[in-house]
Amino acid sequence: MKALLFFTLLTLCSSVPLDAQSLNSYRWKSRVVLLFTPTPEDPVFQRQVELLYGQVDELEERNVVFMFITPDGKFENTGRFLDQAASQKMYQKFGAEEFQVELVLVGLDGHEKFRARNRITPPSVLMNLIDTMPMRAAEIRGKGNRSQIANKKSGTAEIRRNY
Repeated sequence: MKALLFFTLLTLCSSVPLDAQSLNSYRWKSRVVLLFTPTPEDPVFQRQVELLYGQVDELEERNVVFMFITPDGKFENTGRFLDQAASQKMYQKFGAEEFQVELVLVGLDGHEKFRARNRITPPSVLMNLIDTMPMRAAEIRGKGNRSQIANKKSGTAEIRRNY
């Protein structure tokens, strides 16, 4: 039953199309959370996925996508894990250890911004870190400007300039 619930969460969790494409295709478009795990049955991995899923709307608002990675790629049948070749490239690129759970946050610029090993990271830690990034501040300002323009056009609010 627990395994069924876990794989249901994986299916519902926002994730990128998992083929061998590189992280470069997400550069300047999405922040990527890489979750390395020796096996999907690992309790730390399962709890981390559960917590991330609980905040999926907030993470999507921050343009976060997920990649789940095992050393041997044996779990790609779920559609949420990288295959073996892509997994090995990610393990090498990020220096992840095959016997532990690691969470890596990759920023819009393609560089590592945060790493946690063998511990559960509350999604609020990731969201707070992302919210301090300059690109996120620009995104928030952009949304505010669009909202003000929309309100002005609809006549529900007035924007005043003080000279």
